[in-house]
This record gives sequence, structure tokens and C-alpha cells, in this order.
Amino acid sequence: MSVTNSDIKNYTAVEHLKLSMEIWPNMPWGRLEICGPAWNSWGDKPLAWCIERSAELGYEGFDVLFPKLQEIRPHEYDQQRADIKKAMDKTGLVFASIGCHTSFVTPRYFDRDSGIAKFKRAIDMAEDLGAEVVTTLIGDGYYDPPLYNLMTRKEAWRQVTEAVIEVADYARPKGIDVAIELIQGTIINSIEALLKLFELVDRDNVYTCVDVGTFYTTVKPKMPIPDAIYAIGDRIRSVHVKDEVGFPNIMQSQHVWFGGGFVDFREMAAALKSVGYEGYSAVEWEAWQAGGLFGVGEPSGIGLADFDRVAEEAREYLLEEGWD
Repeated sequence: MSVTNSDIKNYTAVEHLKLSMEIWPNMPWGRLEICGPAWNSWGDKPLAWCIERSAELGYEGFDVLFPKLQEIRPHEYDQQRADIKKAMDKTGLVFASIGCHTSFVTPRYFDRDSGIAKFKRAIDMAEDLGAEVVTTLIGDGYYDPPLYNLMTRKEAWRQVTEAVIEVADYARPKGIDVAIELIQGTIINSIEALLKLFELVDRDNVYTCVDVGTFYTTVKPKMPIPDAIYAIGDRIRSVHVKDEVGFPNIMQSQHVWFGGGFVDFREMAAALKSVGYEGYSAVEWEAWQAGGLFGVGEPSGIGLADFDRVAEEAREYLLEEGWD
């Protein structure tokens, strides 16, 4: 399948991009070495507190990493659910998405079964708490980690297609959309691969999440960013806004402070506006996790963990760069 702009799409441009704040727990990926036992200043705060703080700092919505919701103990869930709903009503903030990165491609069938079950739990929680979409990248890699040593490309495509169909069919009657994140190292690492997935899955509640950093490390070497956004404009359901440096694989890409990496934020904002993107753009700050030579965070090894500053200064920067 080739990617061209030969098919004219009837996009209606928009003038405003809605910013949301992505809320993280501490140590979001467990013992994953490239992230480390990471800490941020909002990590141990109740979700309702984070929602109110995001509103105070000017955001229109919020996104939550699924581990933040998994931390809620069963006997505390009803009260926290009530607190979350109260904070949403008080602030008017929209629960834009749940990020649930999980295993859809792996030679270990039990990991894949657990990954699909985990994603379904995130869908259930999205329905219960009022989130609009659940996003995931296609773990556990293919190019990085190099699972191609253990499985064929054909098998990887079979696994991802069947997994996405299964979770999309589970989500549809609940009114939840599924967004697949194009990400380096996975089998879905190009616009061409993403369009192929849409065709194979053929579900009207399956969309994509644009990871802005990934688009500049992984997509731009193959095609111009405006062309890439044009090709998928009617399938974009969420956007993760970050800056990034490195190569198109996981181990050699790192997150840097806004303005310090490869991303042309003005170009991306203009592209999203041109295709009429009306969803939320989440400030996704990840460089508070382990950095240096063996981490995905700040290359110097010391990343900003003060999320009050992250939320305030990232929004200020993005507004200056066209994300208004």
C-alpha cells in the first residue's frame, strides 16, 4: 500500500486546538529499566486533585495513564470515583483519554492474553468514569525489542489485527473509541503501516493517536509532516504533545524539554488545524523518567519532575507555537 494525497479529502479547518494535561503515577511502568523508579510531584496526588490543578493552570481536558487508575484500591474506588466526577463537574474539564500501553504482539501467548484483558479493563473504566477513548501503542515491539528474531512479520500482523478487532468490538457497545499509537520500534511505525491496519481491522471506532515526538523522529524521515497528517486526518482521535531527539527506535530516542528537540510545533499545529482536528492535545511530559545513556528520559539524566512547572510552562510554550 502506497501513501499518496491523490484522494482529495474534504477537511474543514479549525482555528483552535484544545490542550489537555496528561496525569501520571509514580513509576508508571513498574521495573522497566529504561524508565527507572521514576517520581513526579503529582505522582502520589489523588486524581481529583490533579484534575482541579490542571484546570487552575488553564487546561481544557485531562488524560490519565492507566496505572494511575490501577493504583486505586478496590475499597476506595467508589469514593475516588465520586471525587473524580465531582472534580470534572466543578472544573468542566473533559476526560479525554486513558493511556493503556499493553502487549498485543508477542511470542508469549499468556502475555498477549493478559495484555488484551488489561486493555478491556481500561475500556470498562473509561466507560465508568466518562473517558472518551483508550489509547495504546503496539507492545511488545517488533523491531525494538527485536521480536522478528522470534516471530515472522506475517504472525506479528495477524496478532495485532486480531487483538485490535477484539478490543474494538468490546469497546463499541460501550461507546468507547480505540486509538492506536504509531510508535518507533513497533510493527505500526509508519503512515503506510497505520493505513494498512485500518484497512485490515475495518472498525469505525478504531483511530490513531499522533505522538508528536515520534512523528519527527520516525515519520518525517519518510515523508513530510503535513502530508502525513493529511493522510490520516480523519482518523486522528488523540494527540500526545512532546519534544524528542534520537533515532527511530525505542532505546535510542529520548524526551527533551519543549523546544530542545526535533519537533516543529508550529508546523504540527498548522497541520492538525488544517485537517479539522477537534480532539484534545495532551501535554505528555516523560523526561522525568530515567534518562542518560540507558533511559528514555532527559539525555542529561536529570529531567523536570515538578509537574506544576511542567503544566504551566509547557502550555505557555505551546500557545506561543500555535497551539491556541
